[in-house]
Amino acid sequence: MPPLRSTTYILALSSAINNQKPAVGANKQPFDECLAELDTLGIRTDYDLLLQSDLLEQTPPRLHQHIRTLRMAVLEHFASSGRTAADLLSSRDSPPRRIKSGIGPLDALLNGGIMAGQVVEFCGKDNNANRSRIAIEYAAAHLTDNCTQSQTARVFMLLSSPLSLWQVEQSLNRRFSEYPKDERMQMFRRAMERLIVVDCKDLESLLAFLFHYAEIQTSDQKDFLIIDSIKPLVVNAIQQQNDAHVAVNAVQTALREITSIMRESPVAVLIINGVSQRTSRFDMNKPTGDLYLPPELYSVQPSLGAAWALVSHVHVYVYPELLPGDNDDDNFNSSPRDTGNTMATILKSPNAEIGQTCTLYQLHG
Repeated sequence: MPPLRSTTYILALSSAINNQKPAVGANKQPFDECLAELDTLGIRTDYDLLLQSDLLEQTPPRLHQHIRTLRMAVLEHFASSGRTAADLLSSRDSPPRRIKSGIGPLDALLNGGIMAGQVVEFCGKDNNANRSRIAIEYAAAHLTDNCTQSQTARVFMLLSSPLSLWQVEQSLNRRFSEYPKDERMQMFRRAMERLIVVDCKDLESLLAFLFHYAEIQTSDQKDFLIIDSIKPLVVNAIQQQNDAHVAVNAVQTALREITSIMRESPVAVLIINGVSQRTSRFDMNKPTGDLYLPPELYSVQPSLGAAWALVSHVHVYVYPELLPGDNDDDNFNSSPRDTGNTMATILKSPNAEIGQTCTLYQLHG
């Protein structure tokens, strides 16, 4: 996509923005100052401007009116895609396709499951097993729900560990166990034919797959892309190149390609990720909306950092349920007790309340 400064309909707004009431403290024309400020935030195309949801939090108040003008122009531009009124009515009347995991509390937390055209990130700083188990259950559920349909509902699993494939097979066998043997084997075979496993050991192989998928995708496919996990790919890239900027740029390219893919077809994307601890943008003394996040979650940020600013996504933090230890006369400083259950909390979502939490009881195979 062309840069903002080379986009015709954006340039056409320069006069209108410059003729608006000048901002106090501005030392440039408002239009030029807006583009310069957006550039420092990595917003260099109209599509970037459309995806960034928190621009007003990161830019000076004097530019807010002008940024709103730019965003409205971008929204109008992308809305005019040539669809007929009948198409719009049909899409409005039919509910969006959602992919369920079969894990009741988690599906309820996500308002029925992962919505087509959405990126959902499950992250956590502890052992990766529970997050991978969530990805496996989503894959198996999508294959199970569509086992009697055509080949248009596929699951692409981009794996850094071959163990996940065996676990998907186990989950499918468990889900088909109530059927007669012959029917069970036939359903299992149909499901496995629609499971495409991609050996993904580094960011280069991830990018190669995404570029290839973008070429072969069609609008009628109901595919589900799972990346499990992206953190080892980033770590490997940093170790091999000895330069974090290379990994960051590769991740940004991958995320841009994912958003481009979702514009062409109703693809759902699940990403398993690690987290890093750093100063949060939340103020612990102020509520987020009407809810307060648990104190231990205030410093949780996705390890992909600023790259996630390019993607509208749902961010779910997965962590073990811990209870206070038994404090008795002989043990005053007992450590928290792990119940074996897993907790999931929404930290970002366009259609769910921040801070909503559910318990995933005994989440293991």
